[in-house]
Amino acid sequence: MKKIGIIGAGISGLATAKAFKERGYHITVFEKAGDVGGVWEKSRSYLGVTTQTTKNEYAFSDFPMPADYPEWPTGDNMSAYLRNYATHFDVLKSIQFNTVVLNMEYRDKQWIAEIYDIESQKTNVQAFDFMVVCTGTFHEKYMPAYPGMEDYIAAGGQVRHSSEIKDDSVLKGKKVAVVGFAKSATDIATQAADVSTSTTLLYRKAQWKVPRFFGNKVNLKYLLFSRFSEAFFLPYRKTTFQKFLHSLGKPMVWMQWRGIELLLKKQFKLKECGMIPSHPIENQISCSLGIAPVGFYEKIQSKKITAINTEIDRFTSNEIVLKDGQKIRPDLLVFGTGFRQTLPFLNKKHQQLLRDEQGQFQLYRNILSPKIKRLAFVGFNSSLFSTLTSEVAANWLAEYVNESIVLPSETVIEAELKTIRDWKKNVRPIAAEFSGLCVAPFNFQHLDQLMRDMGLRTCASRNAFYEFFKPINPKDYQKLLGKLNRNKIETRTVRPIASMISRQRTESILSGRRDAGTNTPIV
Repeated sequence: MKKIGIIGAGISGLATAKAFKERGYHITVFEKAGDVGGVWEKSRSYLGVTTQTTKNEYAFSDFPMPADYPEWPTGDNMSAYLRNYATHFDVLKSIQFNTVVLNMEYRDKQWIAEIYDIESQKTNVQAFDFMVVCTGTFHEKYMPAYPGMEDYIAAGGQVRHSSEIKDDSVLKGKKVAVVGFAKSATDIATQAADVSTSTTLLYRKAQWKVPRFFGNKVNLKYLLFSRFSEAFFLPYRKTTFQKFLHSLGKPMVWMQWRGIELLLKKQFKLKECGMIPSHPIENQISCSLGIAPVGFYEKIQSKKITAINTEIDRFTSNEIVLKDGQKIRPDLLVFGTGFRQTLPFLNKKHQQLLRDEQGQFQLYRNILSPKIKRLAFVGFNSSLFSTLTSEVAANWLAEYVNESIVLPSETVIEAELKTIRDWKKNVRPIAAEFSGLCVAPFNFQHLDQLMRDMGLRTCASRNAFYEFFKPINPKDYQKLLGKLNRNKIETRTVRPIASMISRQRTESILSGRRDAGTNTPIV
């Protein structure tokens, strides 16, 4: 297979293009926007947007962010960084911008894609040996519909999605209402409070948010981005330490989380804000964990932001009626309700094969469906540092297409997917968010699985204690991924059930033992 089609030129699309290009494949990337970046492309970035992850942890392994970037890069920083990445690794010329994949069909061992050029308004058909979907979990902006909303807009009411708020002139001198409590909603409410005549935040449920610096001193990466912090969550496959921690060590786990909650309540003055969440923080920490915008809670306390714990009930021609009976008349209503994941280019049959009855994606390693040939997904493993998880997934996929990875049988894969489904349902319901495509907080567990599948070490050094406590460092993976011989095919059999296991056991697995019941790759 030589021709690889890639849909999307965001973080995952660029990483995938690079991984296949350096192995000698002919790549074509289709991007509906006019530039690279995905969620960081300028048309999708809103006023004041920054990363939620610190710059060194949000970089690709072999392309550090500029030293003069702030600790939390801005949307403009990220847009420039990703374009420079595409230029540096010579994938820019392989991207077709302003291009939409309308539909795809699989026949005669090829994917036949119908491509629409937005500028010329013409369509053409292209064939590929393998297709990679890199549209991620934030594909289409989501704005909920309410009774009377169309009449409200027709009468002159202004309703916008958060991605449409590009500068503060849109907010200046207006009565602004923002819907939501996730990152974009609280970011925009915080910005609006400084320039609007009034700012109202409508939220259904208070969520835990974390500061950039715990206690105004400790960078969050030291508390959230290490193997040690990950061990305090209960995964579907436990390490020896996790087995101890979640049995005899339960009191320590309980104290850890209650301590963090106490710190957040004190630091943000959540009681005074009336925003103490009703759920334990450990039940929320996932891809939806938000970083508190600087000044957000202070503006709640000072009433610069009027926070109302309710939802919209309906619209009339000139006002918005809330479920608690209140009525508001903003000049501008902003939906900070995020994006949703859609695959409009796949037919109904393929879409049904990808998901279970609850709409959860069923992808092995969050990359492949055992039921669909020559199709894969990169970036469908959202994490707290998605740049790195996408990069490792892209290399895993390129090794698989290169026939360097042999998967377990379909029966074994289905059994593991069932184990994960049961775990989500019975142990960790929050894992079902993003249609089941979030691997956080088990970021290291996911990375370790992919690295072992490729026959690589999971840690850059031999110091287990140091590796256990230090924050994630993408540079480590430059060294580890550099061990791949991209020109020579060395077949490796994936363990049927990969789990977080000791280095001694890992080394014995990598030394050559293989499992029965494997078959050839589905390609």
